[in-house]
Amino acid sequence: MTRDIEDIVFRGVTSIMEGQSGSRWTGTMTNLNTALNRVLSQRQRTLLPGSPSALRVVVNKVANRLRSRGIGVRFGRTTDHARTRFVRFTQ
Repeated sequence: MTRDIEDIVFRGVTSIMEGQSGSRWTGTMTNLNTALNRVLSQRQRTLLPGSPSALRVVVNKVANRLRSRGIGVRFGRTTDHARTRFVRFTQ
């Protein structure tokens, strides 16, 4: 079951990057969840993790697979007072 979720997130992120006009996507885990919902089927959407922190764990697990596919993965925080966590995918 977890492998299925990892495969869905992996395929979703690669679809997002293939659909990007630029070579970069940056956003919070909530933004990523929204973007994944746009590219995944209804059945796949129901299998996505329910919280941003759970999605972060799955993205962390598939990061090496994404990197081997030529998609850079970087986690970080903004420098403002809120220090919002984000993920950046680059191609």
